[in-house]
Amino acid sequence: MKAFSTESTLLIVGMVVAYILFTTWLTWRLRSKSSGDFMEGSRAMPAFIVGVMLMSEYIGAKSTIGTAQAAFEDGFAASWSVIGAAIGFPLFGLILVKRIYNTGKITISGAIAEKYGTSTKNIISLIMIYALLLVNVGNYISGAAAISTVLKIDLTQAAFITAVVSTFYFAFGGMKGVAWVTLLHSALKYAGILIILFVALKMTGGVAPMIEKMPAFYWTWDGHVGASTIVAWLIGTVGSIFCTQFVIQAISSTKDVKSAKRATWVAFFFCLPIGLAMALIGVAAKFAHPDIKSCMRCRCFCRICHRGWRALSPPRW
Repeated sequence: MKAFSTESTLLIVGMVVAYILFTTWLTWRLRSKSSGDFMEGSRAMPAFIVGVMLMSEYIGAKSTIGTAQAAFEDGFAASWSVIGAAIGFPLFGLILVKRIYNTGKITISGAIAEKYGTSTKNIISLIMIYALLLVNVGNYISGAAAISTVLKIDLTQAAFITAVVSTFYFAFGGMKGVAWVTLLHSALKYAGILIILFVALKMTGGVAPMIEKMPAFYWTWDGHVGASTIVAWLIGTVGSIFCTQFVIQAISSTKDVKSAKRATWVAFFFCLPIGLAMALIGVAAKFAHPDIKSCMRCRCFCRICHRGWRALSPPRW
């Protein structure tokens, strides 16, 4: 597969740099001006914005590209990895939101200290620091993988760039600034996924040819993923929603309990289609290019840009 030309690379780099500069300016413009803004958006964030923030946790590089890869290899059942989030947010709203919100706390450890004391809070805080460190490493690496490919730089350098930019967003923007910039990030990622889905279905001629010609397991509820893995995904994803600091802090930034609960339903309605879309993209990539490796699945649709959006003829299985 051909690499980016010099002109294409310069264009992409220019767009990335322009976007980073614009969002940096936006973060500074919308930055938190008080501790209340920084930590909890002064408890005045609209439910829709908070719902998008919650959803954004599950449409990053790991969940989107990872879901597509799993679908490429194991079938449409890979969508369960994101559907778990769609299931988890309403459950979180029904079971825990009111209790957490009414404590007046914006951290998990703070809420736990209310009931179990300082010693338990300190233990939980140490566990959360370790867990969030692992999450951040994963986010930095997944973001760096894309940046290193586009900018043609070392993965370590790309990870450093990712860390610096994200740290700026959070350190200066706080909850208020991050919320509005996340809305922009999420809108662009969501639009990008829908465009890729459109291109993928154009290349394959729709869903019907895939169902007709591909092995049956690609369209079963468990595929080659397996029921045990799906159950593990659901438990892990739903569990993470109930104990992730960002989720707790986000719902605490709404104006009241009703708004917090509405935010979880907003996250549900955004998460569900994105999980289905990413799985369908992965299956379509397998249908259109059955001989490529799954690690190249994110590039298989790039060819259409050089062919005037003409669909490639899919193979017969």
